[in-house]
Parts: sequence; structure tokens; C-alpha cells
Amino acid sequence: MLYYYMLKYFLNYYKLLIALLIILCNLSISGAIIYYIYALNQLGLIISLILAGIICAAFVFVKLKYNPIKWDFSKLENEKNNKFDGLDYLLTAIYLILASANFYLLYHSQTANPIISPWQVVSPWFWLLYLTSTLSLFALIIKQYQNNNQQNLNYFYIFLISLHYFLSFSVAWLVYQIGYGFDPFIHRATMELIDKVGAVSPKPLYYLGQYSLTIILHKLTNLPIIWLDKLLVPILAALYLPAVLYQVAQKWFNDNRTSLLLIILLLSLPFGFFIVTTPQNLAYLFLLLIILLGIICQNLFDLLVIYLLAVAALLIQPIAGIPAVLAAIFLTIFYSDNQKIKKIGPGLIFILAAISLPLAFYFLEKNNGLSNQTMEPATAIFSWPNLAMPGAENFILNFIYLYGLNLKLVIFLLVIVGMAIAWQHRQNCRVLMIYFIMSLALLMAYLGTKTLPFSFLINYERDNYAARILLVSVFFLAPFILITLYWLLAKIIKQNYFIKLAWLLFFAVLITASLYLSYPRFDRYFNSHGYSVSASDISAVQWIAENSSGDYIVLANQQVSAAAVRQYGFSHYYKNNIFYYPIPTGGPLYNYYLKMVYQKPSRQTMAEAMNLADVREGYFVLNKYWWAFDKILDKAKLEAQSWQEINQGQVYIFKY
Repeated sequence: MLYYYMLKYFLNYYKLLIALLIILCNLSISGAIIYYIYALNQLGLIISLILAGIICAAFVFVKLKYNPIKWDFSKLENEKNNKFDGLDYLLTAIYLILASANFYLLYHSQTANPIISPWQVVSPWFWLLYLTSTLSLFALIIKQYQNNNQQNLNYFYIFLISLHYFLSFSVAWLVYQIGYGFDPFIHRATMELIDKVGAVSPKPLYYLGQYSLTIILHKLTNLPIIWLDKLLVPILAALYLPAVLYQVAQKWFNDNRTSLLLIILLLSLPFGFFIVTTPQNLAYLFLLLIILLGIICQNLFDLLVIYLLAVAALLIQPIAGIPAVLAAIFLTIFYSDNQKIKKIGPGLIFILAAISLPLAFYFLEKNNGLSNQTMEPATAIFSWPNLAMPGAENFILNFIYLYGLNLKLVIFLLVIVGMAIAWQHRQNCRVLMIYFIMSLALLMAYLGTKTLPFSFLINYERDNYAARILLVSVFFLAPFILITLYWLLAKIIKQNYFIKLAWLLFFAVLITASLYLSYPRFDRYFNSHGYSVSASDISAVQWIAENSSGDYIVLANQQVSAAAVRQYGFSHYYKNNIFYYPIPTGGPLYNYYLKMVYQKPSRQTMAEAMNLADVREGYFVLNKYWWAFDKILDKAKLEAQSWQEINQGQVYIFKY
């Protein structure tokens, strides 16, 4: 009976996911439009829901006309003698127990202390359990197919793989008790303000897609914005990537077992862009779905879903959104019967993809009033992947970084082999020419963007935008990676039991290494540097707010500034549109903070900062983990009017 109901649901798993995706994209697009021209107050919410409902109704009409919905349960009759046996249930139970234990360990590792890496606090037992759970998932799939019990249960396995994806994407939101990163604090504060007052000014064209989706879901479900925001990308990525990948594998490949193993193996490629919700990461996810859905596009309805994702991505973050829209247009040209468009379209799309993002960044630079500065090319525009041989640590870390430091080379080889295989089967892989052209054009866009100075950003952030374009370029090569990995797995599956087992163990170890590499690290090979927002940071901003006697500014690092935004939102702006904490890091207050910690925490520097904002009270916050803490502490005590110790010296506050 359990088998029957389980099968009945999973027969239509993919259709339900696509229906949900259409609803989410429509909420994102309609909410963004209404917010931009009006607001997301109660009336704006109602109008957004009406508009989303109209668009959904149009999709239902197209679906019924071109590809009628069929809830097909007829295959259940063929499964009466083909059920889970005791070992199947046992392997499934083992995986679920191991996955639950992993979630338990992550939850009980959460901390409010300042940490650089989650691996500083996660139990070592987590790694053994994660490796074992990966192996148990491999074993379940192989066992089912060896006994020919796989018919119509593929989406049950996809569901389990999705759970493994979600576990892999969940370390940050579980371990970092207050929050992970810096940008999410700013986005959440903005969304909470929009939720309260309906709109904030100015209204940018970007980010609105994510903001509107989160706020509408919050208003409809009453779930806290902070939890919707933390879980949005990890959950959506875990749900949709395995399901859509399986659809692609069904079209391209002829062995379901190998296809399912392939989807698990893709976790061996680091996935740091799916561990936290930001507009950029959500747009990355939608772009990847467009790339995958473009391969299996069969009718007008499928193409409209791709356009829906593209428009949503554009309204969320243009670095991924612009290529997404161009890819959707390119797919339209590819599937069109108009020969004239087919001749001129690819060249036009290539040019637009190559110049659109560099031009957008050029005008962004110009609008920030700094375009007259000398545009010096970057010191290293592009570096070819080289073989690295780490040997300075123990065997485990040496293996992890043998893989991690050579990841560019691994991806390069996977793409090249995939291209060679695709060329051999070019009649069935013609659509991949679209992705090769888009990738090449975006590589040109990356090189063009690297020549821009991005003078409005702090030095260590100036390569970020170009790096994102390069990552998008690699995304378009993902189908070639799929081909190579499937080819490799197909070879391995044909080997004897011991060789097969050795390879699967190696892949499980590789996936575990990828998990380690996907999060911030603090070891002898790599230091991610950025500390997390801590309870001490929260206490510091609360103390300042409670003890200030009037308008004030605070010179502090990013973590303390994020804590202030988390606690009080965007509560104080002063002369010259100066926010009272150093946000953004490219702004003038952060430069004064850098003078305090890198030169001297002087009264004169604080006075200049206070004069700029036209306030009479200023605070300097120093965290114990700062590299020259003792030296700065002694000098600051001499210069400041008074000082306060927070949480046994974890943070010091100096008043001027």
C-alpha cells in the first residue's frame, strides 16, 4: 500500500514542480512590475495577485491547447508484481536516518560566535555520516536497477537526491545562527522596510524580482521574511535541479540508472552559489534552469516557461538576467522555421551578449560620477588552468586541495571531452551550438568588463562583477560537462563489481570534498577572512543605540554594520546622504574606518568623519579578531573620550 501511494504521487512529480515554478515566476514578475510603478502595500498585493493569476490562466490555456495535461496512473497496473522489497525499504531507511543525523549535527553545531568557516564548529562525525549517506544513495539506485524494480520509481529517487542536494546546500543557514554573509542582511532589511511601508526610494530595476517574490510569499503565508529569504535558493535549487536534470537525461541518454548516478555526481562540482539566498544566486538558478529546459523544449508552452524564467531572472539580477533573455531569444531562433532569422539571428545574439554587460557596467561607472578616471586593465585578465600539487598538510586536506586547486583544469577537461563527444553526435546535439556561442560571447564580455576600473567599489570588490560574468559563461558549458560525466559513468557501470565499487567510493569522497570546498574555509591552504556576524556585534550596536545622546556615526567593520542593519534597519541618514554605519564599503565612512585600523585610531580621523555627516558624536568599534587588535586597542584608548568593553573583551567601543 505504501508503495502504491508513493508511486501515485511521484508519477506526476515533475508536472507539479513545473506548475509551482510558473506560479513563483509569475508572482516575482507581477510583484516587481506593481512595486516599480506603485508599491507592495495591501492594494499592491491584490493587484499583483490578479496580474499573476491572469498570466497563469494564459499559461493554462496554452498548455491545454498545445500539450494537454494528463495525470497518467495507468502505469500503476504494470507495477503490481514489481515492488519495493525488504532490502529496498532498508536502504531507503538507512539513507533517511543518515540524512537526518547530518541535519541534527548541523543544527547542534550552530553558533553565534564570530567564525570564518562553518567547519570550525561542525562535528567531525558529520563528514563520515555525509560520506556514508552518499554511498547509501548510490547503493539504493544500483540495487533497484539490478533487480529491474526501477519502473516508474525514478522520481522517487529524484526526491531522495533532492533531499541530498538540500542537505548539501543547508550548512550555512543551519550553522550561522545570526546569519551568513553580508549582502543577505542588507536585502532582508530592505524587504522588511518594503513590507512595512510598501516601497523604498530609490526603486532600482534589479533585485525587485526577488524582493517582490519574498514579500508576497510572506504576506500570503505569514512566514517570517528572514526564513523565507534564508531558505528560498537552497530549497528551489534542491527541488528543481535534480528534476530538470533528469528530464534532460531522459532525452539524451538511454540508461536511467546512469542518469540518476550522474545527477548525484554533479554535487562533486562546488556549489557555493546555492548555499545562500541573494538576488545573484536566485538569478543563477533561473539561468541554469533555462539552459537545461532549452535542451528539452518541445512546444510553445515549454518556450513560454523559458521566457518566464528569463524575465524573472532579468528583474532579479541583470548579470544573469540579460544572458538569460538573450538565451531565450536564441532558443526561439533555433526552433523557428524562418530561415532568414536563422541566418542573421546567431550573429546578432553573439554581438549583444558580448557588449551588453560591459556597456551596462560602463554606464553604471559613468552614473557614479567616476567615469573620467583612467581605465587601467586588470593585472591578470585571464589565467589558464595549471596543475597544482599540494603537499603541505595531512592526506585528507592534500586530497581536497589537489581537487580544489585544480578545479579549473578539471572543468576545462570535462568541457573539452564533452565537446568532442557532442561533435560525434552532432545531429542530436545541434542545440548545444547555442550554448557554445553564448559562452564564447560572454567570455568576450568578461574580457571587456575586466578593463573597467569600477572606481565606486572598494579595491577587493572590483573583480566581483567580471568574475560573475565568467561564471555565467561557464554555466552555458554545463551541458558538455553532463555529457562527459555520463560517458564516464556508463563506462564504469559496465565494469566488474569491485571496480564499480571502488569508483563509487571515489565519487562519494569527491562529493564530500566538494561540500568542504563550497563553503568558507580556514586552513593552511585557504583563509576566507570574513568573520560572521556575532552576538557580540549585536550587543555592541545595541549598546551604542542605548547610550548615544543624539545623532551619531559609527566606524566599524562589515559585520558590525550588518548587525546594525539587522537590528535597526536603515534608521539614520545624515548630511551628504551618509548612512550612520559604513555601508556601502565603497562609501566615505568605510574609508575613514580603514584609516582607523590601518593607520591610527585618531581623534582627527573621527572628527573628519563626523564633519562629513554633520554629527557631534562618533563611535569606533574594534573586534578582538582584528589582526592588529592589541596595538590598535592601546592607541584607541589614548585618543578616545571613553571606551566600553563588550562580552569580556570580544568587542570594544570607543566614543569620540
